[in-house]
Amino acid sequence: MKLSTITIALTLAVSPVLLHAEQYIPKVGEVFSYKDISLDIYVEKAENKKNDPANSIFEAMREKRKVHMANPNAPQAFVGEDMIQPEFSSSTSPWLALEAVFPSDWAAIKVESSTELAQLRAAVKVKTVMDHPDFKIIELALAPGALLPRFSDAAPGSFHVLEGAVEVTVDDETIAGYTGTSVKLESLSQRRIKVISAKPAKILWFRWAPEGDQTYLNYGYYLTGCNFHAQPLEAVMPDDFEQWDDERQRFTHLQHSAVSEPAKNSFYGNQVKQLAAMKGKADSVLLRYPLTPLFSNEKDVQWLDFTKIDAKSFFWSKDAAKGGDLLAAWDKIVRMKGIFQAKVPEQLYDFNMSYIANGPKGKYVTHSHATPEFYYILGGETEWLLNGETYTAVPGNVYFHSPYWDHEMQGLKEGTPKVAITGSWSPHGDRSVFEKDMVFTEALTTQVSSAVFRDTFNFHDFKLKTGLTFDTKQQVVMSN
Repeated sequence: MKLSTITIALTLAVSPVLLHAEQYIPKVGEVFSYKDISLDIYVEKAENKKNDPANSIFEAMREKRKVHMANPNAPQAFVGEDMIQPEFSSSTSPWLALEAVFPSDWAAIKVESSTELAQLRAAVKVKTVMDHPDFKIIELALAPGALLPRFSDAAPGSFHVLEGAVEVTVDDETIAGYTGTSVKLESLSQRRIKVISAKPAKILWFRWAPEGDQTYLNYGYYLTGCNFHAQPLEAVMPDDFEQWDDERQRFTHLQHSAVSEPAKNSFYGNQVKQLAAMKGKADSVLLRYPLTPLFSNEKDVQWLDFTKIDAKSFFWSKDAAKGGDLLAAWDKIVRMKGIFQAKVPEQLYDFNMSYIANGPKGKYVTHSHATPEFYYILGGETEWLLNGETYTAVPGNVYFHSPYWDHEMQGLKEGTPKVAITGSWSPHGDRSVFEKDMVFTEALTTQVSSAVFRDTFNFHDFKLKTGLTFDTKQQVVMSN
């Protein structure tokens, strides 16, 4: 039986009368509420597979997964130090000292700029919310008017603005960045951030080990659950869905003003010399991602049409595209867009990041992939099954999907989609970049009086459009 495109009808949907909901699997073309079925229908077992019209597609993926995992020449599952914990709860973890995130000569900085350092500590909050040997996610919060002075890092990375307005300078280019702005940070580039909004700036800072193993990317994506076609009426996402509120703007280029260079024989002057020496030794890798723009806007990217997916778009695209018309179901319950990719010339990428939102009460059935993956939760409440364990995903939680780990998601709240940033990276890169000190090439300065946080500051209170009004006259029709 072939699945055809989902259509939306504007007639009142009448749910089937179910005497044994725990045994009932909605047919293709049947309209139903999540209240009328048991989640048991999504489990991989003989009866469910027998009644799944897409089982032949899933069965091929199940077999491919077994073959790949048994192949010693295929990308291998993580072991040892690569096998970190699967869940990180940022909302319950404390902010860290600057030294824990910005490795540098802080003793010398304190001697040189004692008063300014105390003010910087009050103006900037940081914490590492996912710490893998290959990859780091850092929450960076800056109070209104705060200035994070110019610094440089050996690890490549990206800033992504979640809230607030910031003036960002990377080397000799400056922009005003807003919610949805991404900034590329090449190895040893110099970057500077100043908050230009009346509220704090919230930024995710991603850092990764470059030159990772590209064979993990696009190697295998495996849908192994059942009855993905059976998505409830409540899970349908509106066509005009947007993740953020109307405050987001496109970044704008500003006239670049050079930062005053520190005295040559001062501590910061010596930091400038240290950076020059580091660049001299690493001249061949200072521009790893020439195909990736320095600044980009998520607002300029359209939500993906899964029925027209390019097999090279995402690490799962090649295998997922084999689902054919089944992808139409995805189009109705998922919104996704790629917003940043550190592209490696003539290869794929070192790091890839997307926005994703899953419809309320929708079910993303069991699946896995060779590529390591993370989800940073922005909104909603979701039950997460990962490697045999169950978690409740709320804003501020981060989930790590190790290669080949089974995972699935189920929306818990009616009218509230799961909203997240998700991404992947090429593993086993040059981890030595994390061992090198960051250098501050601008002297710490006096912070403005507004550059302090209120006691009520909550990094995870994101300005999202997550409350969806459900139209009871809307029904989903999946016809043969």
